[in-house]
Amino acid sequence: MKPRNRISLCMIVKNEADNLPQCLKSVRGVADEIVVVDTGSTDSSVQIARSYGARIVNFPWSGDFAAARNAGLKAARGQWILVLDADEELDQGSAGELLLCAEHMEYEAFFLRIHNHRGTSRSSETITVNPILRMFRNRPAYRFSGIIHEQIASVIVREKPAAAMHLSTVVIHHYGYADGVVAKKDKIRRNVDLLKEQLKRSPGDAFHHFNMAVEYMRLGEYDHALEHIHVSLEHVEPDTSYVHLLHKYEIRCLAVKGDVQGALAACERGITLFPDYPDLHHIKGVLLLQTAAWKEAKEALRQALDIGVSPPGYHTEAGCGTYATLSLLGQLCQETGEDYEAAAFYTKAARLHPEPWPLIARLVRTMKCSGRESELNGWLELHLPPAAAEHRKLAVLLLNEGCYGAAAELLEKSGFNDALGPMGQRGASAAETGSVGAEQCKLPSVGCGESLVQQGAGRMADSEGAGNCDGAETRDGADSSDSAGKGEPVTGSDAPAAQGSAGSPGTVIEDSGSFVMALQKTAAAPAASLRQEDIAVLLEHSCSIPGQGTGLISTPAYQHSRSWMLLADFVLASLPASAASSPAAGKARQLLPLPRMTD
Repeated sequence: MKPRNRISLCMIVKNEADNLPQCLKSVRGVADEIVVVDTGSTDSSVQIARSYGARIVNFPWSGDFAAARNAGLKAARGQWILVLDADEELDQGSAGELLLCAEHMEYEAFFLRIHNHRGTSRSSETITVNPILRMFRNRPAYRFSGIIHEQIASVIVREKPAAAMHLSTVVIHHYGYADGVVAKKDKIRRNVDLLKEQLKRSPGDAFHHFNMAVEYMRLGEYDHALEHIHVSLEHVEPDTSYVHLLHKYEIRCLAVKGDVQGALAACERGITLFPDYPDLHHIKGVLLLQTAAWKEAKEALRQALDIGVSPPGYHTEAGCGTYATLSLLGQLCQETGEDYEAAAFYTKAARLHPEPWPLIARLVRTMKCSGRESELNGWLELHLPPAAAEHRKLAVLLLNEGCYGAAAELLEKSGFNDALGPMGQRGASAAETGSVGAEQCKLPSVGCGESLVQQGAGRMADSEGAGNCDGAETRDGADSSDSAGKGEPVTGSDAPAAQGSAGSPGTVIEDSGSFVMALQKTAAAPAASLRQEDIAVLLEHSCSIPGQGTGLISTPAYQHSRSWMLLADFVLASLPASAASSPAAGKARQLLPLPRMTD
């Protein structure tokens, strides 16, 4: 049997003891040798690398990344060079493809797909997906250039102008965006200093101006970023791999600076050059949505959907052309009163999103506010069966959203009612809940993503902007002596009845039968008969549903503020459709903060 071509993993590290084991473990069975260039570690990085069989090259840091990289290349013996950083790991599903790539000696290099994550595990949200040249033939002439953001592709093309390169689907997970803000800004300032030095040597280098723009965007210095973007656009070759990013980053900088019209003009220039790049159509939709150009925004977003997943040569933001675009279309339809279409878009987005529950919360809100609460359980079972099967989590969401009829139906069907038992003493947590003023609570944001302008260009994350409410006006509950219909709490054998004021020590709820019956009674009660205490009791039980990891906030302060919001929602929902204030009330209901989803 012919021996397979060998792959040499080449890395440069400094004090990466926390990250190295995960990285090196991921290439077992793929990398035939590991060459680690250590630039001055004072932790156990070297010992860890040796434990995985790595050859160590000691290379004192000289302020030149290319020089450090090339020291590793010089020591490598395989036919292929694989480049990884310590905060990266090879996706195990890609190991076979990478080995297959190594058998194709007709290629000089392979682009791998770098998934930049928000967290420190591969299950965390992907921010961007970038195709980057990370595996290439081991030839003496192929050496990195550039003291920072060192490159090899241009060197390969210079040495072999007809070099064949392949865009693979091999996935590398990168966790560098999870670093602390202070540490990241220190790193960025270091990068800026190195790039300034590089630009002194080659002032017209389009690539280094591009990289300088990226660093200034990360620092929030958008005027400086735009200066370097424009210089890069003047000097860059039209077919260079990052030209599409120059146009996208120009749009982002202008948008963050508040120049929406300038950003839209930049969108048109970019789309003319790259009509199949979904990110540009998505961002155009975001900008048009901000200007209330509903029809044009919808057209732009539908264009992104028609393209779908970005072609492999583009650096793309997660969800552009798929779930992020669908979510934004849902928001747009809510703005224009197309609630049925909004529900459909949120449903499609939740099917595709790796973390769908914030979108499910939006879907629940949309269907509730359009009078379709009774359809919720059936809709979820039909269209989102995995979510519908998570009875505990869904029940808590329905309770926190005030969908008491739907929650009762689900609890009864799943058998949780027996586990909860009859309504009884409210207990200490309820007393604590009543004692915290809503004005002390920071209310949750509506959005499951930041707006384009809020997040800026530095993190290059998905832009699904949504309105939010930073505070809610509260009012005292009606006096308990009021007559029925004027603030008297719901009473009866099937409903929770507050004895005394909210938060009073030793407050007791009369034994009121099953929790399901209490929910049904509350759902059927006129809004004028409800008090904040009634809703607070029901929300308290959302923390008592058996099972862990329901995914919603259950702290007393949060539940207290939530009870006031839901009381407001009940009152707004009770207005007759013919009332002059009904449209405004419907809009206010949509803007009430959604239940906050935890990680």
